[in-house]
Amino acid sequence: MKKNKKFLSGKFLIASPSMADPRFFKSVIYMIIHKNEGAMGIVINQPIIETKINNIINNEELKDNSNIDNIPITYGGPVDTKKGFILHTSEFKDETTIKVNSEIFLTSNINILKSIVKGNGPKKSLFALGYAGWFAGQLEDELLNDGWLVAPGNSKLIFECKAEKKWSEAIKSIGINPNFLSSVAGKC
Repeated sequence: MKKNKKFLSGKFLIASPSMADPRFFKSVIYMIIHKNEGAMGIVINQPIIETKINNIINNEELKDNSNIDNIPITYGGPVDTKKGFILHTSEFKDETTIKVNSEIFLTSNINILKSIVKGNGPKKSLFALGYAGWFAGQLEDELLNDGWLVAPGNSKLIFECKAEKKWSEAIKSIGINPNFLSSVAGKC
């Protein structure tokens, strides 16, 4: 049997009610990379309300610019929380950009913000501080222990849905009514 080299890349991980790690309570993670060696994703629904990009970027070119003031900032995960990652649509690409699928890309350098300031950046973007990461086999164990549900990824949920609705909308996208979920999981 041929193995899928991308595994869960481009899909959503949705924290189940039985998720034991409080950092991921009701989180939706967009998976960037998932390989045998490990996985990386960006939490898309935990906004950092009190922070604006101007407060975290130390670059005069980007200061006080309305083009970047409206980019939502989210807690991307507990790994490397001082580093910024931007999920975005296809209008921007450079040598560091990772293509997740035909609609969604990830870039983590200052060039994308400079491009946005000049008005020629991506049409839609989400700025994340940090990311969620798993070493080889760790995510698979969490899936086996009912920590996550998996849903197809889509740009509308990432860029257009309000943060507080992303978890329930992601659950609904796989045909589950979130009101019927229990924090107690059983195995046969």
